[in-house]
Amino acid sequence: MLIRLVVLDADGTIWEHSDISSLSLPFKKIDENTLVDQNGVKIRLFPDVRKLLKELTARGIIVSMASWNRPDPVFEALGKFNIVSYFTCPIVEFHPNKHEMMNKLLAHLAAHGVIVKPEEILYVDDQTIHLEKVRENVGAVNFLQYRVDISTLVEVLEFVKKYGKIEKSG
Repeated sequence: MLIRLVVLDADGTIWEHSDISSLSLPFKKIDENTLVDQNGVKIRLFPDVRKLLKELTARGIIVSMASWNRPDPVFEALGKFNIVSYFTCPIVEFHPNKHEMMNKLLAHLAAHGVIVKPEEILYVDDQTIHLEKVRENVGAVNFLQYRVDISTLVEVLEFVKKYGKIEKSG
């Protein structure tokens, strides 16, 4: 197995909030890992997100996002957390069809000369609700459920090292 692409969910996976689309913009940065919306609701980046993103990209792994949200709050949060640059073609759309988002991502990569097979994808989400359709419509992607299969995001690196061969993508 060769993992060349890691696709992350946003809510409940990279930050501690279940629905960023419900928050009021603009966000104010409290510290490196905390934002607050106009009503005082906090969003916290989970520990090890930056470490995960840095390590994956340093190893040549493509990192992207498939998130069921309104794009504005997600991209504002990614920008304020200063992590947006780690994501290649993040797909954030206000519908639950993660398989459509992944297919758009794969088409974008292919248009830029990067062909990624389903078995080369590691999809990380805090819910399994989208997994069946992803596997039916994208293929046999690898999947880790945050807080079930793994308890920290560093374990994504451990999974890739243990079950997959990390190489520079090309």
